[in-house]
Amino acid sequence: MSVGGEREDLRGVYGPERRSRLYEWQRRMQTRLGNAVVLWMARRWQRMPERAGHRVGAAVGTAMRVLSPRHRGIVMANLRLAFRGEKNRDELAEVAAACYRHLGKCMMEFIRLPAMTREEIRRATQFSGREHIDAALDKGKGAILLTAHLGNWEMVGSRIAAEGYPLNVIARAQRDSRITEYLQRTREVAGMRVFHREQAVRRSLRALRRNQLVGILLDQNAGEDGVFVDFFGHAASAAPGAAAFALRTGAAVLPTFGWRNADDTHTIQISAPVPLVRTGELQRDIVANTARYTKIIEEAIRAHPGQWFWLHKRWKARPPEEQGAA
Repeated sequence: MSVGGEREDLRGVYGPERRSRLYEWQRRMQTRLGNAVVLWMARRWQRMPERAGHRVGAAVGTAMRVLSPRHRGIVMANLRLAFRGEKNRDELAEVAAACYRHLGKCMMEFIRLPAMTREEIRRATQFSGREHIDAALDKGKGAILLTAHLGNWEMVGSRIAAEGYPLNVIARAQRDSRITEYLQRTREVAGMRVFHREQAVRRSLRALRRNQLVGILLDQNAGEDGVFVDFFGHAASAAPGAAAFALRTGAAVLPTFGWRNADDTHTIQISAPVPLVRTGELQRDIVANTARYTKIIEEAIRAHPGQWFWLHKRWKARPPEEQGAA
């Protein structure tokens, strides 16, 4: 469904929500096993050589595609929604395979991150657009880095922190506290400060008032707390935080994306601030700005479709008019 256009009911795009107890048990066991494997790898493979890490990561990503039919189904459902009429089945399968290989490499890069020096991070990343950060900070209102789960977003944050910028990132706590602690510890070692969502609003506003950077990943389903905007031609729930922070503080919103190159280095591009829509009607302005940010994210994904996190149920939440449909 295109927002404001003809309605298309997508409630069943990911299949039925009610599952058997056996299915739910299998999911829990699969998640626990996956988390245990990641933590085991993190303890033993932190100092793996870079090239070996990329080879292992690509293999792990390919294995993930085979071992989890549920996630494979989510990936293909998302790709069909996003590129219907644009890509054929073979092309979608190619994007899916590239996505898994890329995510496996990202996982290994994250595992290796605590052992990397700032100079090693700089060598692995090409960084441009810092003048936009500097110009925003010169105004004394901080800056919001608008980004997504595209390329290796952890390397993006690590490079910005390695340049000495005060970077705060908003993250979602995981159900497994060990994974949450591992993610937070690794990001902090790389120079980032982590705000979990329960504290995100208060701490983000404080950081912006202190003229710092706040990174916001705005590409995931926000459920009932979000606003519905167009994303690849369908209504999707997006978090209103970036727009609300910008309207409240006057902080610049800087599109910040990275992507993997053929040699497994990363290109990071900070773009000029997104003009802020401000009419005086707060809710309308939040929706208008969130829609604009989401369109920027879509354009970045279209440029590198094999490097986005297609495993997430991006269109799971549906607008009220669909929920009430017969």
